[in-house]
Amino acid sequence: MARMYNFAFIAFIRRLTSSPNRSLVQQFKFFKSLQYRPIFYFAFLGVSFSKKEDIRGIENIKMSEIKASLEQADVLFEENKFQETVNFLKTLDQSSAEVQWRLARALFKLSGTESNSSEKSEIIKTAYEHVKEALEKDDNNFAIHKWYAILLDARSNLDGIKARVTQLETVKSHMIRAIELNPNDSTSRYILGEFYFGLASLSWYEKKIVSTLFAKPPDATYEEALEHFLKAEELKADFYSMNKLMMGKCYLALKNNEKAKEFLTKASEIQVQNEDDRKCKEEATKLLSKVK
Repeated sequence: MARMYNFAFIAFIRRLTSSPNRSLVQQFKFFKSLQYRPIFYFAFLGVSFSKKEDIRGIENIKMSEIKASLEQADVLFEENKFQETVNFLKTLDQSSAEVQWRLARALFKLSGTESNSSEKSEIIKTAYEHVKEALEKDDNNFAIHKWYAILLDARSNLDGIKARVTQLETVKSHMIRAIELNPNDSTSRYILGEFYFGLASLSWYEKKIVSTLFAKPPDATYEEALEHFLKAEELKADFYSMNKLMMGKCYLALKNNEKAKEFLTKASEIQVQNEDDRKCKEEATKLLSKVK
């Protein structure tokens, strides 16, 4: 506001000194009397300023800064710098749903690098609380639903198989909602595929637990799981190393060894850039040795 006022004042002084007359002197006195009023109208300069315009300008600047900060956090995350992502996000507004779900995502990924089981559990619990709060603030964000599904499953798993099974339908509903909100997100498709694969591969003991908790137990097939993995790859090729591993595992379960070998080979040849890549490469290599 001060800079805007000075600009107008200097322009007025130049007019005053170039052609002094009584009318301009009177306008000068009027100008000075308006210096601290909330709204300025300078018809003689062809310029108008208002407090509302200033506020909008400040808000636009703030929005640009927030967007830039979130983009910076996303870059750090994509570079697998999870601890740096967490540290950076903690410097931002913690009441923002956009900040909270990103913090939950980074913490979850960070938990995968933690070897201490108790520390890992605490990180997952903290991540879950962040995404839970984000969901309460914004129910129409596909990313929040996606990461809520992931973290609800991870959080319930800490309390055992029974607790995890109890949350199956809730986890599934949030996965589906994420896809409804953004049908083109490959990660959401992958997560739903992994969910169906997990149901299809339940052991007899786990199926027994499921049947005692639900009147109509949720079930799934390897074909359904494969459909989502294929769709995810179609939406964005090579987006995630584990997707190729899961396609290979589906084909193995469906007794299609030729296709299984094709995708397991691709999974075993990936460049390792993070913990998921390492696990993918390791498991794919082991499975390949068993495929005839």
